[in-house]
Amino acid sequence: MKNCKQGISFIILFFFCVGCSQKSSLEWIPFDWVGDTISGKYVEKAYIYIPVKIEDLPHDFTVQLDLGTYQTLVYGNAINPFLEAYPSLADKYEIPFLKVDLQMGAVRFNAVNMGYYNGVGDTIPKDSIHTKTPKHIGTIAPDMFQDKILIIDYKLARLAVVDSLPIEYKDLPAVEFEEDEGTVKLPFRINGKERKLLFDTGSSPFHLATTKERALEISTSVITDSLSGPLWWGNEITFYGLEINKPVEFGGQVLKNGMVYYDKDGLWNEVFNSFDVWGLTGNAYFFDNIVLIDYKNKLFRIK
Repeated sequence: MKNCKQGISFIILFFFCVGCSQKSSLEWIPFDWVGDTISGKYVEKAYIYIPVKIEDLPHDFTVQLDLGTYQTLVYGNAINPFLEAYPSLADKYEIPFLKVDLQMGAVRFNAVNMGYYNGVGDTIPKDSIHTKTPKHIGTIAPDMFQDKILIIDYKLARLAVVDSLPIEYKDLPAVEFEEDEGTVKLPFRINGKERKLLFDTGSSPFHLATTKERALEISTSVITDSLSGPLWWGNEITFYGLEINKPVEFGGQVLKNGMVYYDKDGLWNEVFNSFDVWGLTGNAYFFDNIVLIDYKNKLFRIK
């Protein structure tokens, strides 16, 4: 009987060890959903802001996760007072980059090349740099994640960066995507036709955005929403929203009907043409999901 008990104990211990070995080793980085009032309408999930530390400065900063642009940037107007206050930080600036160590959550990214974008961002008065309010100083782009896997947990507002696919996501189906200097082009099926969409986390409220002509082809053609403001790198722009009434599919799954937007003056048409895409999709389709972007193998997964 004693030997039997020892055998049972060994089995329990074995499965306990196996369970522990399969637990995720992810270092999650928290992010914040930041709301904004646009055209008098409050958009609860307008931007993804990641709290960061720069070097060993005793200040809190935020950066926006913007996967629709090429390069990680620091805004000149916002960072200039800190460059003046900290010579050690100024020494890290060599035109056109500020090369610094960033800490996001408990994860440290060494020698990050942040492109210095002069004349952009909110100007921070010198007497305000020591206040406790986090200062918004730039954007994080896909160049931070090349040859890595970026995991975005929209529901729990956190992300992770890993070298290989974690075991808990091994069985998820994957969709191949095209890459253009780091930006991701996803293969959607819209109204029965294959379309490439730029995946842009900086365009959070949009299910779809495209040209006016294309938007009218898949919608009720009745404007039911509008968004106006400095929505494109500080430039004033107006978007009109229409209810989608044609099927939209991704990865073999039919997505819930949403809204398709176009900008009144066609300013984004040039963007779509330059990326050679039908349009773009933001975060709106994925608010309840975990998204894995495998930049190394060009694979996109959804849980």
